Amino acid sequence: MGMWISRWLAILALLALPGALAQDWRLTRSQTLTQAGAREWRYTLGPSGKEAQELWRKLSSQYQDHLRAGYQVDLGAWRVYFLGGKLRLEPHCPVANPACFTFGALPVPKERQDRFLLELSQLLHQALTQAQTTGGVVLLSRLFRLEVSRGANPPYPASPSGWRP
Repeated sequence: MGMWISRWLAILALLALPGALAQDWRLTRSQTLTQAGAREWRYTLGPSGKEAQELWRKLSSQYQDHLRAGYQVDLGAWRVYFLGGKLRLEPHCPVANPACFTFGALPVPKERQDRFLLELSQLLHQALTQAQTTGGVVLLSRLFRLEVSRGANPPYPASPSGWRP
């Protein structure tokens, strides 16, 4: 009986946290093959699902405005900013937490935005770690594109993706 109640409590706890298990982001790893052989790896990070796509469209637009105005954008473990007219990406928080993000003015609860950005930070860190091992291109839709040479250390030079400074 006790085990049965524990299962129901766990189910109710999950139902009480809408979106707690949501997968808002997807990381795609691809490599082009030609007759000359394999080409560089490409790591593409983008929102998954209509709600996440709309949230990212609004948030990335605000981030673009921040960057145009000369401010930095904190993405958890990483920070993006312009230096001397060039976009750069560098490490920010060793352990991503809600205090490590540039929050947007969005019509969603703060907890929802926290989960959304924490997942983004984790996958961005994963993509950059893999690209550092293999070399390749990392693309965060609507924000930046960067090339990482095998074994290269941050900060990484980047370029805007899907917008103009």
